[in-house]
Amino acid sequence: MPGTPTLPSRQRARVLDTYRSRGHRNSNLWLVYSVKQDQDILLHSDRSLVHWLAFLETDPSVRGFRPITDELVAQLGVGPAGATILERQDRQLEVHLFADGRREVTTVETGVGPAKVRVITADELQAHSRIALRWLKAIGYAGLARFSDLTPVLNQLIPSLERRWSGKVADLLEDLPGFDLATVYAALVKAAIHGSVELDLTSHGLCGASRWKRKLTQAR
Repeated sequence: MPGTPTLPSRQRARVLDTYRSRGHRNSNLWLVYSVKQDQDILLHSDRSLVHWLAFLETDPSVRGFRPITDELVAQLGVGPAGATILERQDRQLEVHLFADGRREVTTVETGVGPAKVRVITADELQAHSRIALRWLKAIGYAGLARFSDLTPVLNQLIPSLERRWSGKVADLLEDLPGFDLATVYAALVKAAIHGSVELDLTSHGLCGASRWKRKLTQAR
């Protein structure tokens, strides 16, 4: 039927509506592929989805992440989906906690070391929701290619990034004429998440007009 939104567009609209409506809660489940973890993960709410996209998956300073332990669930007084332990590239640990205000607890013991507690508010999630959803679609390309060998395209993509240093995605597509668009997008998204290139999705979703910039050093 003409004018009927597709399922992905309806999903994106629902998440945006969530953050336009203060105080509105839901319990949507999202099964997503994490490039950073190289595995499927289950997210228990729309706010968990936005948090994963904006604060974990696409933040190159984050080395990895995992759910909080049962002990921390009891200590912080949150559900197991209400907080996440993350490790920065410098090996520092943080616990991200969903809350609407400050908490008295500023550090906690995670079992593998002390971690700073950071409260992620609804306002922060709302501010990141639109760009986060653009990343959700972009990461979908990497998910579709998860079982494919991207080495050949990466072997040509990385030199192109180093030679041009910055530009539009369309420039990279011109440099890799032997690969289809979806494969180049998948390799570019993986490179961005692993910290070798900055991909700008602030104005629109991933497309030929999207801007990119080579990073000085690649995250390890």
